[in-house]
Amino acid sequence: MHKQLKNSGEPLRLGIVGVGHLGKEHARIASGLSGVKLVGVADPNRAQAEAVAAKCNCEGFENPSELMDLVDAVVVVTPTRFHHAVAMESLKRGLPTLVEKPITPTAREARELEQAAELAGVCLQVGHIERFNPAYEAARQTSLVPRYIRAERAGKFTGRSLDVGVVLDLMIHDLDLVLDWDPSEVVSVEAFGAAILGGHEDIAQARLRFQSGLIADISSCRMSPIPARQMVAMGSEGVVKIDFAGKKVELIQPSQALASGMIDATRMTPLALQALQQEMAGHLEQTDKTCESQHDQLTRELMDFAQAARTGKSPRVTGTDGRRVVELAERILEAMAAHRWTGRVDGPHGIKGLPAPRGPLVASARRVAA
Repeated sequence: MHKQLKNSGEPLRLGIVGVGHLGKEHARIASGLSGVKLVGVADPNRAQAEAVAAKCNCEGFENPSELMDLVDAVVVVTPTRFHHAVAMESLKRGLPTLVEKPITPTAREARELEQAAELAGVCLQVGHIERFNPAYEAARQTSLVPRYIRAERAGKFTGRSLDVGVVLDLMIHDLDLVLDWDPSEVVSVEAFGAAILGGHEDIAQARLRFQSGLIADISSCRMSPIPARQMVAMGSEGVVKIDFAGKKVELIQPSQALASGMIDATRMTPLALQALQQEMAGHLEQTDKTCESQHDQLTRELMDFAQAARTGKSPRVTGTDGRRVVELAERILEAMAAHRWTGRVDGPHGIKGLPAPRGPLVASARRVAA
């Protein structure tokens, strides 16, 4: 429990630092939230700050310190490399702070923010927005205890968030969800990835083994022609499939005969196997549903932050949650850097160490090469 704001009956005076692609959406939503007064927005691009401020009926600032003088709470939506500096100033002022994901580029910086929030006695929330996806919420409400999770998250190249790689940009969402579903210790990490466009990794694959016995395979790509945001979780209770984009969840539950091991196909006659093949659908109870909520995910995230800032209660995604997921991301990046593409100590390794291609896969590739 954190300290409660004074005059809790009055609107929460909110400021947003960073109003680029995502920040302007925060501002748009915050300007219409009940119980919240958007005082202003700050951005080093003053013209951008003033343009967003005009649309949201608030004040525009170039210097975030000037904005922080006027507010009760702050939302940080700057590029990731600036999260630590901006959030640290906010927390030292005793302001509840919401930081977009990832909380910081490094676990060391995340721990410093966590400690600053604890010292100030205010909430530190991290913008892991998929926690508010109604399909994920529905999946978490089931009795499933995952023993295997497979997650895939891919998007088209946007040219944004290039100050971090795909692990901190996209994979971070699924890492947070897996840690939320199974908080036990991650005992081993295997990973590989590749920097296709220069700089940081653009594709990544990780296998995580948990103390609980859970194994999670997580893949991410930020230059895919086909977007994907899905997760499959399996356990003795059955299978849960989550479509994050469509906000749909599919539940598959085995019959009592299957779950108890009463059916042994290895001992069946050909005739009995043929009958089982025709009856298998009857042994799998399946439910599909589209999950809805009154508000979109970003609105619900901001509402959660406003409530935490006003009442002192813990937000759904805490600074500790944000720090844990960055710690795991760092382990993945370390494993990725050490990956040997040919299995040889003296061979190519790391995100920029892919072996030279042996040749084109399709005819168009030959024409480009020529």
